[in-house]
Amino acid sequence: MLGRLLSRLAKNERGQVLPIMLAMLALGSLIIIPSLDYASTNLTAVKIAEKKAKAVYTAEAGVADAIWQIRYTSPTMPYTYQIDDINGMSVRVAVEGVTTIAGQEIGPTGVHGGWLKIEKTVSYASGVYTITLTMTNNGDGNMRIDEVLVVIPSNLQYLEGSTSGQLTTQDPEVIGTPDLGITIFWSLQPDYYIINKNDSAVHTYQLTGLPDIPGAEGHSVVKATREDVGTVWDADSRPYSITAQARDAADAILTTLKVGIWAGVSGVEISCWQLNP
Repeated sequence: MLGRLLSRLAKNERGQVLPIMLAMLALGSLIIIPSLDYASTNLTAVKIAEKKAKAVYTAEAGVADAIWQIRYTSPTMPYTYQIDDINGMSVRVAVEGVTTIAGQEIGPTGVHGGWLKIEKTVSYASGVYTITLTMTNNGDGNMRIDEVLVVIPSNLQYLEGSTSGQLTTQDPEVIGTPDLGITIFWSLQPDYYIINKNDSAVHTYQLTGLPDIPGAEGHSVVKATREDVGTVWDADSRPYSITAQARDAADAILTTLKVGIWAGVSGVEISCWQLNP
């Protein structure tokens, strides 16, 4: 009797496996397909991020090469060129000498700009930086100092009434704000100062700020007029603008990097850095 009962139950279960399997397949599709879609989307995002990162690295390589060119080959400005096959991309580089700072036209350095030598000293005491510029005329004639411009790093402020020396005792025009960095500008017109051949003149000013601010002495640009060759600019370092564009095989721009630098004998200082400006 028990055997007949079990046989009857087994017969009644026929056909029950198919709906169960169909339900399991439906449930699996609801789980697996979205998971595969997520994995595909995630993989695509990773590839895009990797491509963007490589483009940034490529543009950075262009900037590094431009800095090397400025320091060691002294190319004629403006200077443009292209480097191929960096991370499977090319980078187009454009270098220009900066001719305007804080709205002041500084122009290019003159042919005999090196004849006016600028040396700087800086000291710090009780919250005050004292900076002295010593200008020496190494040229073949007298030099008339027309203008002095100094670019100051952030978090420093000009101390009113602190200008002294042979050039002028008048306070400069202060351009900008201390949180972003100021530019101080002396226009000596009409009371020009003449530096005779093989002679020197000093110009001193003070800034207030916390101790140990890197580059507190700033970057100085001096405009002088010589008797025989006209106006020349001399600077303790030179400002440049570098633009590097990473491009793909179809020459489409992937990333643009724009960098401002000051380059001098002592090295290079990056003043600003913009990604895809």
